[in-house]
Amino acid sequence: MQVVKRDGKLVDFDQSKIRVAIEKANREVKPRERATKEEINQIIDYVEDLDKKRILVEDIQDIIEEQLMSFGKYLLAKKYIDRKST
Repeated sequence: MQVVKRDGKLVDFDQSKIRVAIEKANREVKPRERATKEEINQIIDYVEDLDKKRILVEDIQDIIEEQLMSFGKYLLAKKYIDRKST
């Protein structure tokens, strides 16, 4: 899968970028608000299972937010949103 970055550049999908971004947001919330490794893996699997040839980086970020909220991780989703805005 190719990811279309904000500047239009195409890069290969790299699941580690999702993992790192969520883990950074995890460090900003209380332990009970954090996504587990299993939940992070489920989010990555969800994105990969879309089986798209190309996807916008903004779409991946929206999916991550939606998935975090589906796990009841609302504060974490907010922190994730705040991090990507900076």
